[in-house]
Amino acid sequence: MYGKVAGILLPFLVVGVVGAGVWGYQENHEKNSILIKAENQYQRAYHDLNAHMEQLQDELGKTLAVNSRFQLTPSLANVWRLSYSAQNDVGQLPLTLLPFNKTEEFLTTVANFSYKTAVRDLDKTPLTKQEYETLQGLFNKSKEVQRELQKVQTNIIDNQLRWMDVEKALAMEEKQEDNTIIDGLKMVDKNVEGFNTTEFGVGVGTPNQPDTKKTQSVLGKEISQEQAKKKATEFSGLSSGEIKKINVDRNSKAGRIEAYSIRIEKNNSKQPVNMDIAKKGGHIVWFLDEREIGKAKLSFETAQKNADQFLKKQGFANMVPTSVARYEGLSVFTYIYVQNEVRVYPDIMTVKVAMDNGEVTGFQNEPYLLNHHPRNIPSPSMSLQEARKRVNPSLEVTETHLALVENDDGKEVLTHEFIGRIDRGTYRIYIDASTGEEVKVEKIEGVSI
Repeated sequence: MYGKVAGILLPFLVVGVVGAGVWGYQENHEKNSILIKAENQYQRAYHDLNAHMEQLQDELGKTLAVNSRFQLTPSLANVWRLSYSAQNDVGQLPLTLLPFNKTEEFLTTVANFSYKTAVRDLDKTPLTKQEYETLQGLFNKSKEVQRELQKVQTNIIDNQLRWMDVEKALAMEEKQEDNTIIDGLKMVDKNVEGFNTTEFGVGVGTPNQPDTKKTQSVLGKEISQEQAKKKATEFSGLSSGEIKKINVDRNSKAGRIEAYSIRIEKNNSKQPVNMDIAKKGGHIVWFLDEREIGKAKLSFETAQKNADQFLKKQGFANMVPTSVARYEGLSVFTYIYVQNEVRVYPDIMTVKVAMDNGEVTGFQNEPYLLNHHPRNIPSPSMSLQEARKRVNPSLEVTETHLALVENDDGKEVLTHEFIGRIDRGTYRIYIDASTGEEVKVEKIEGVSI
């Protein structure tokens, strides 16, 4: 009898074992594919960082060699572009928990100095002796940084090291047997730290000071980890039955804001919900539901209405949408705070709406948190008609507003905003409402609303 039972059950057991094996293989294959993809992205980012730093060093050297304003201005513009490209490369590396701020500060300072110098009329105000000394200092330091980065690259190749091990070491806060990459990058940052701000010359200053003040302006009492969990659950809109697990990283940093990093795993989906919640005040810094987006079914008007209602529900008043970008079944709306009919552009946020069912799947709030505060906005001393004369006559103006924007020095300036088209591009042009100077020109990405 037992033999008959075993004979009947055996095929089912074999099928079960084979099925489990296939499932395990597929899971392992998917995991390995993700790891390989991440490793390749990290390697590409570091390769690009090395390339941009080498080009930056060469371009800084060129600025010291040229003797013509027509050659110097393009070189300085290239320095500005390359320094920002290098910053972007750093942002793609797994360095969230590794202090790398001195290197980023150096790149920011290079960008600020080169931009402010490139945009001025060098025929009327040529480079001073101190500014040439600043360029020499930046060139010397860029050589040292590039040399240290190259050493790390060589060690990675020679020792066949993986960036995924770096990410694991930083996340687990464990000392690995081979910390070559981490130690090398710490050496890069320490090397830059020895280059104090006085070597940058007069007028460059420390770029982090405004950010520090803005970070301190985030209001509210510090919340606990449990309070952050509760707030994350409420904000996600998920019920307790839909939530499988909530992970909290208490040592995260959302840009310039100390935050709890929350990851919510759902019972019915492999795609998690992620968000950062400011430790001070419990404000939502950013939110992203990584679910797959289906075929677009909604109208643009419905999507905007949903975004408006979302902000109202979250307690954000006097916000107006200014532009929208559409891609991969999503509409991403940019909102600006309005005070007394003046658009306050530093107080900006974005809302991402899925076009399959109208859900808000993304929210970015950091700029608003850092900048928002009551302001005493003066009346414009220059009329709209007078300011219009200062705008390129080729611009086909479609909208005008009063707007508060930040100039190149980070100071808020009241301007007349002109939105219009030149050829196939749509632009915003800001004219100082007191002096009539052109403060800023921006190309609108997406569609103006």
